[in-house]
Amino acid sequence: MLYCEKCRSLCQDTTRKCPNCKSSKLRVAEETDLVLLHRADQYTASRLAEQFDEMGIVYEIAPFATRSSQYLYDSEVMPTDKNIFVRVSDLEAAEELSVRMKEELERAQEQEEEEFEDMPRRKRMLVQVLSLLLFFLLITLAVLGADSLGQWLRNLFL
Repeated sequence: MLYCEKCRSLCQDTTRKCPNCKSSKLRVAEETDLVLLHRADQYTASRLAEQFDEMGIVYEIAPFATRSSQYLYDSEVMPTDKNIFVRVSDLEAAEELSVRMKEELERAQEQEEEEFEDMPRRKRMLVQVLSLLLFFLLITLAVLGADSLGQWLRNLFL
């Protein structure tokens, strides 16, 4: 495998330019090189870091950054996203761990969705109507209270 010194990713041996950043600064990957595993949100990155520490995997977590303005318009990219780099020698173990973590997070999300119980339509409509009536009542009381306070202050000074 070839290592791109610019974006720190692995490329096929037959490639002349990095498919990610189009750099031609490729060299043979060494076991100690840190390569890009993937991009992750802050929560997932911290969970992976805990797992990497337990397994003794050498890693580095860096803020996701790109030099292009495309990042500003990419709805998939959050400002808190992180790039996760692991040593070439630990890449296979890190990928397996990452896949397991992704599956765990998906199961947890499915469980949360199952626990959420949607209100029946009629009950939801009733709650919305009552909320609206209470809102109007609150506004009316605030206006009447302010008007009464204004009248009282005027009578006090006149």
